[in-house]
Amino acid sequence: MKFYLSNRESTLELDFLTAAKILESIPEEKIKKLPLESYYELLDKNKTAFFNATIDEIIEIRSKKGRDSSTQLLKILKATQKNGRQLTEDQEEYLKKVINRLEEGSLPKKTVQKALKALSELEKDIQNPLKVIGVLQREISPTFLKSHYAETSAITEGKREVILSLYLTGESNG
Repeated sequence: MKFYLSNRESTLELDFLTAAKILESIPEEKIKKLPLESYYELLDKNKTAFFNATIDEIIEIRSKKGRDSSTQLLKILKATQKNGRQLTEDQEEYLKKVINRLEEGSLPKKTVQKALKALSELEKDIQNPLKVIGVLQREISPTFLKSHYAETSAITEGKREVILSLYLTGESNG
């Protein structure tokens, strides 16, 4: 959740408590007519600031993907998948499920790190798809692979939108 306060000169991001104090109203407060031109001008400034802030966060998340445990584990699993001629259909399906959950970002970081550590302890046996599957099944709880659990814990890049816009009258609106 992000909160912005704009005036004619600048736009400022606010923390939750500051925004809550500003939005607080009293029953005696009078309703005032909005100057629509300046309202939309300030709304556009807030939307631009919101877009820029969220695009920076998405870029930051994507740039971290190259070095983290999930990416390393994903590389190992994709290599295992290519070398998986001796796997049963169930094992292939299990491997696909783990790969999908990794790509979605829905597996807990600690679980991924534990699985990666256990796989690195295999050393040369890491080329054996059956041993890789065995490690995954031991280290990754089946709960994390269920659709409903993964869908609720996955980080999604949903719609960006301004949910609430309030025009403040008085000295604070510039």
